[in-house]
Amino acid sequence: MLSVLKMVLCIVLLVLSTTSGLVQGWGISHGYPGTGAKCERLSVSFCRGLRYNLTAMPNFMGHEDQRLAERGLTAFMPLVHYNCSRHLRLFLCSVFAPVCSEHVAMQIPACKSLCLSVKRDCEPALTSFTLPWPHMLDCDRFLDRGNALCVQPPDETWDDTSPLVLPTVQQPTMHEQTPQISIQTQQHQHQQHNQCPPHFVQIPDVETISCAPHCGTDAYYRAEDKRFAERWMTGWAWLCFLSTLFTLLTFWVEPSRFRYPERPIVFLALCYNLLSVAYIIRGLIGAEKLSCASQVDGPSYVPVHDALKSVPCTVWWLIRHYLGLAGNTWWAMLCGCWLLSARNEWSSEALHNIATYLHVTAWIIPALFTGGSLLSRNVVADELTGLCQIADESALWLEVLPHAVLLLLGCIFGSIAGSALVRVRRAVRCAGRSATKLERLMTRLSIFALLYALPALGGLVCVLHEASVRPRWQKLALLAALDCRAVQNCTPGPVYRAAGLEVALLRLFLSLAVGVTSGMWVWSGKTCRTWTKLFAAPSKPSRIHTPFQDFKQDIA
Repeated sequence: MLSVLKMVLCIVLLVLSTTSGLVQGWGISHGYPGTGAKCERLSVSFCRGLRYNLTAMPNFMGHEDQRLAERGLTAFMPLVHYNCSRHLRLFLCSVFAPVCSEHVAMQIPACKSLCLSVKRDCEPALTSFTLPWPHMLDCDRFLDRGNALCVQPPDETWDDTSPLVLPTVQQPTMHEQTPQISIQTQQHQHQQHNQCPPHFVQIPDVETISCAPHCGTDAYYRAEDKRFAERWMTGWAWLCFLSTLFTLLTFWVEPSRFRYPERPIVFLALCYNLLSVAYIIRGLIGAEKLSCASQVDGPSYVPVHDALKSVPCTVWWLIRHYLGLAGNTWWAMLCGCWLLSARNEWSSEALHNIATYLHVTAWIIPALFTGGSLLSRNVVADELTGLCQIADESALWLEVLPHAVLLLLGCIFGSIAGSALVRVRRAVRCAGRSATKLERLMTRLSIFALLYALPALGGLVCVLHEASVRPRWQKLALLAALDCRAVQNCTPGPVYRAAGLEVALLRLFLSLAVGVTSGMWVWSGKTCRTWTKLFAAPSKPSRIHTPFQDFKQDIA
């Protein structure tokens, strides 16, 4: 009998005269017949197992039945998934599915002490994402247990293995759904009302209703943040385009400077040149034409598993993903060619003879990876940049892992080639000959490798960080938007500092900086002399014709 009294729903019976004031404060009728509310069997699945099986409607949020209460409860699932408080489940159930007893003429709400306990535990988690505590759960709405009949927190000294303790909820992982929040429903679509807050669009499916940011509004990010991100992205795209274009033109003018093992630098620059064009096109046409799709309640940014319904989004992502993989593949090819040249003493002609195999590998493998990623349909549009990208739930396997493998392979090849060049330099010095040119070449190779590998590695770290943080932040941001809808004089939209903004901008910079630094190979006085000769003797057709033939022959 005593163990039953120490259950999770500890109820403090106090002066009965205060009950009428509590009922009026919440706008809830008594549980007696004829008053509009009576005890009924608890059917909210989230609240089962809390040692009570009767509830009464309407609840303290104004829901008329348990079906609506369960829908409203799912808006707080981000907090539940975050597992910030052991009493959170008890507190939410006492609000959405309040305890009802045939011996008490009212629904029994949560005590203020229970609310304060949950707020103390969960508010730091919200603060870390610059989100406020929900107004609809303001603890001042709840009465002290010394003045009312209410549900108080369980005894903190109970053993976690006790059957009376609330079950724990696992932490979310980086593979959770990202830009839209699923909300469970238990009736057909024509019976559903819009559960999404302002600036979000409802996307019904067979079993779920999702909320995605509405195009043309500020849902997760402020307008000034999106404008700055667009200018930042477009500016670096133009710089990448000009740098890689200069490399390509230099090869066109003097292809003899780019013999193997240096020739893959040209195709590396070509990949990033075309990639920068894709970013420039995004800046010219705008975000909505690229990454928005029509939904039931208006256009929204393309949600997960829906990218194929937006042709521009799919095409842009295919180009971006393919060129990024191809660029990393050519990086691995470049390091492999230097390895064969420095360690195995392959000549330029020998490497040129296997150029066809290099091209097949470098262009076909990225196409296979891109096709497989497209079949998974894990492509989503980002509100901040207006770009289509791999969803956070699949970023590790479809985005980070292929690029990391290619980057690591190139670094391994480059390290072995570097150690081989060190041995060659030592042998040259021992023979009494000058190693100045070899040392200059080694310096250029080292700088070029660092300027490529470090930004590429930093970009992958940024993707991993966003994939782990952004899903939780977006869910909590949607919860704040839902809370704003229920509060008077609350302006919808992101009124707080967007989480992860700096990381997203850094990722954009690093993805394009790799292309900028790829032109470093032609930043020399020899290039200036080459261009000077070209403009000094423009009448020589052979200087213009030969590079075309060499370039076409190499690609073929």
